[in-house]
Amino acid sequence: MKKTILILLLSAAALSAQEGEYGFTINGSLNFPGGDFDDYYNASFGGSGGIFYNFSETGRVSATIGYNAWSLDLDALNEDVKKSENPGSYNIEAPINAIPFLINVKFFLKTETSVTPYLLLEGGVYNITREVYGKYINEDGVSNKVTPRSDKTFDGSLNLGLGIEYPINELINLDINARYHYLLNKDTYNLGDAGYGYSYSTINFISISAGLNIFFK
Repeated sequence: MKKTILILLLSAAALSAQEGEYGFTINGSLNFPGGDFDDYYNASFGGSGGIFYNFSETGRVSATIGYNAWSLDLDALNEDVKKSENPGSYNIEAPINAIPFLINVKFFLKTETSVTPYLLLEGGVYNITREVYGKYINEDGVSNKVTPRSDKTFDGSLNLGLGIEYPINELINLDINARYHYLLNKDTYNLGDAGYGYSYSTINFISISAGLNIFFK
C-alpha cells in the first residue's frame, strides 16, 4: 500500500510540471454504508477539500483531505440481540470517524453540451477512529458498564466514481459525483462485551457528493 501511495504522489508531482490550469475544490457528501458496515451504522454527512491540476483537456489530478463520521444504529443492534434470545439490551455509543488523504484522477468525456461527464479513479489512506462506550442492561434492569475501548488505524483505499461538471461561470464549475469507497480493512470490531453482533468486517460506503471547483486564473 505504501508503494501505491508513493506512486500516486510521484505521478501527481510529474503532472504538475506540465502546463495547465490549477484550482481548488470543496464539496459535501452523503455517505451510505455498504456490506457488513450497513448492519449497524446509519448514513452520514461528510466533506472534503483540496487542490487540482488539469494536465490535459480531458484529464485532472486532485489531492484532497476530508472528514466523515458515522453513528451507531442502536435499534438495529438490539434487534439482533433479541434474535439471539439474550434478555438484555445495550445502551452504547460507537462512533466511527474517518479522515481521508486521497489522490484522484478524472477522465472527462467530451460532449456537445455544457455538461461534462467523467470517470474517477482514487486512492490513498483513511485515518480511522473507532470507539465503544456505554452500558449493558440485563434482564433484571441492572446496568453494567461496557468495557470502553478505542482503536485508531490507517487503512488504504481504492475508490471508483462517476460524475458530471457544469460551468457556473468562467472560473467556477459545479461538480456532482457518486463514488464507491473500498477500504482495505478486514478487521472485525465487536460492539458489546458479550460479542453480540459486530460493526463491520470492512468499511465500504457509497458517497453522493456535490461541490465547487474554482480555478485560479
